[in-house]
Amino acid sequence: MITLYQFPAAFAVPNISPYCLKLETFLRLTGQRYEVKTLSDPRRGPKGKLPFVELEGEVIADSAIVLRHLAKRFKLDLDSHLDAAGLGRSVAITRLCDEHLVHILVYFRWVDDKGWQQIKPALFGRLPATLRWVVPALMQRRVRGSLHSQGLGRHSRDELLAFAREDLQALHDLLGAADYFGGEQPCSADAAAYGVLANLIFCTLETPLNRMAREFPTLVAYCERLRAAYWA
Repeated sequence: MITLYQFPAAFAVPNISPYCLKLETFLRLTGQRYEVKTLSDPRRGPKGKLPFVELEGEVIADSAIVLRHLAKRFKLDLDSHLDAAGLGRSVAITRLCDEHLVHILVYFRWVDDKGWQQIKPALFGRLPATLRWVVPALMQRRVRGSLHSQGLGRHSRDELLAFAREDLQALHDLLGAADYFGGEQPCSADAAAYGVLANLIFCTLETPLNRMAREFPTLVAYCERLRAAYWA
C-alpha cells in the first residue's frame, strides 16, 4: 500500500499544494491504491517539503521523483499512447506548470497582500498567540526569499500577471478541443496541469491570478471534466 503524506485539504480543493494535488491525481489516473496521512509541517518531510510517499518501508520525496519511482515500480505508463512529439509536449507542459506557473501562484498567495491576508489566518490562525506573530512573518520572509532566488520574485505584480496570462493561454492552446493534454485519455502532464489549474479555478482563495484562470472556459471545462472522471 502506498502511503501519501501531504497537507490537509483546504479552500475547497483536495490540497492547496499543487505538487501534493499533482501526486494524488497521478495515483488516481493510474488506479493505484493508497492512503493519505496529513501533515501540517513540511519540515517533517525527508527533504523538508511535502509531498512524500512511503512504500514498503522506503520513503521517497519530491513529486517528480515519486512519479518516476512509482511508474517504474508498478510498470505504469500514462504516456504509452503518445508518440515522440507527444512525449516532448507532455514534458514541456509539466515543466511550465511545475517550474513557472506554480511559482506565480505562490507569489499571489504568500507575497501579494490580498492573498496573504487569506492564507495567513487559514494556515497559522490556530497557533498559540505568541507564535501567531512570529511564525507567519518568518515563513513569508522565507517564501519571499525563495521566489527572489528563483527569479520570479524579482518582477512586479503586473509583470507576473502578464507571465501568468501567457502560461494560461499556452495551456489553453495546447489543450485545444481535446479532453485531456494526452488527447482522448490523460497523460502524465495532466497530473501536473490539474495540480495547479484546480488550485486556481476551484480554490476559494480570491486573488487576481485565480480570477484570471477562470477567464479561460476551456481550462475550466477541463478541470471540471477531470474532477468528474477521477475525483468524484
